[in-house]
Amino acid sequence: MTTSPVSPHSAPRPHWSVLLFHWAMAALIVATFIIGQVMEDMPRAERLPVMGWHVLAGLAVLALFLPRILAVMRDKSGTRTRPSGWTGRIAALMHGLLYLAMLVLPISGLMAVMTSGRNFPVIGLFSLPTFGAIEWLHDLAEDIHETLIPVLVVLVILHVVAALWHHFVVRDDVLARYLPGRKDR
Repeated sequence: MTTSPVSPHSAPRPHWSVLLFHWAMAALIVATFIIGQVMEDMPRAERLPVMGWHVLAGLAVLALFLPRILAVMRDKSGTRTRPSGWTGRIAALMHGLLYLAMLVLPISGLMAVMTSGRNFPVIGLFSLPTFGAIEWLHDLAEDIHETLIPVLVVLVILHVVAALWHHFVVRDDVLARYLPGRKDR
């Protein structure tokens, strides 16, 4: 992949929809993680209400996934430019892994809930149906979900570190373009 003619020092902000989905999903992912950690520290018998909030936030991440991908693909601002060489390949790989985790984590959580053998109430709004008690699929989905949590945490930390690296080392405006309130030059 070659470098785009758009300089990383002067590229325009992403379309407002890209920014909206980026920050909404970031907030939902952080909230889902925190709720999940709180839930894990609770006695099993008291988890159901908190788990409902965890499931709702995870479903919101899943619901926003496709619109986010479409917004990024339709964005014509030039913000998807990548440098050539190894840094561009690493950036593409990291973004791909982030998107994959944002998709597989909620799907595996949903599958774990729906193969538990009982309908699952989501904070009184609705109930997730059951596919029946499918123990092997339930266990597999739980294993995938639990394995991907630390993977997503590492990917998010690396994403933040990369943004800070762009800001403080490369001294381009990659981070600034994603911060709320910035105006294009």
